[in-house]
Amino acid sequence: MKSIALSLILATSLLASGNSEALEKTLSEPQVSETVLTDDELMNRVIYTNLIGAGFVTLWGVAFWDYFTISPQFHNEGWFEEDTKYGGADKMGHMYSTYLWSLGFGSLYEYWGMEQGEAAIYGSLTSWTFQAIMEVGDSFSASQGFSYEDMIANTVGALFYVVREHYPSLKEKIDMRAEFAPNFDPGVDPFTQYNSMKYLLALKFNGFDSMKHNFMKYGELHLGYYTRGYQNVDAYERKERIVYAAIGINLSQIVGETGWEKTAKTFNYIQLPYTYVPVGYDFNSEESVAPYSRPYFGTRK
Repeated sequence: MKSIALSLILATSLLASGNSEALEKTLSEPQVSETVLTDDELMNRVIYTNLIGAGFVTLWGVAFWDYFTISPQFHNEGWFEEDTKYGGADKMGHMYSTYLWSLGFGSLYEYWGMEQGEAAIYGSLTSWTFQAIMEVGDSFSASQGFSYEDMIANTVGALFYVVREHYPSLKEKIDMRAEFAPNFDPGVDPFTQYNSMKYLLALKFNGFDSMKHNFMKYGELHLGYYTRGYQNVDAYERKERIVYAAIGINLSQIVGETGWEKTAKTFNYIQLPYTYVPVGYDFNSEESVAPYSRPYFGTRK
């Protein structure tokens, strides 16, 4: 639900720029608005974006997340331990969502005319600020509670975006992605489907000079993490916390060569299922996980 709220904020800000083409900017190559803004006008837009977004998050939290119904409470949620609520998948979700929304806001600011490096910093700060506001609001919610682990994960996601934008050679080589195959079973929360998510870093061969001009440019290596059975527990035989390595296909490279360059960029942030061969290890059962040895949603009853 929180990712959806941030989506609405970002979309509203983009539309407010006066050009709907900005919506296509987020996952494609940088563009610049035809409207030339002064430094003061540009900074005012950044400030207004943050103020409007903060107000929206607060009002949404009051309406739907029971904000300000109790005194502040702080939770030690743990990280990736077996007995945590989601096995750590939620921490990966925080990291990835902050990274993705840093990209979105950074792209918006760059579209408005901000220099790329500055846009990356302000974009990540906006994303981190919105996440922090939600976390503070959670502290006043009986169903949530403030989590310092979430804040650290948010910070890592924002910093990853800044570093990746600051070093073009790193950006050519490493992606942070999420894989999502929706589970439409009754009673499954569509906004926190960790049983259907995987998070990964991808090392792209086409980012290396020695491989970018031969067939190796179509390959990549993955290092990922996912959990199964921590939600809808009755539908699973056991809980799983799996780290995996994989050899995959660089879809961004393949699609980009067909001329669909904007579409190709989305695969730097989204991983399609079954486009790689993984080998994993389940820390709960202390057993290896062979490629595609179980249904996508884990080991069901």
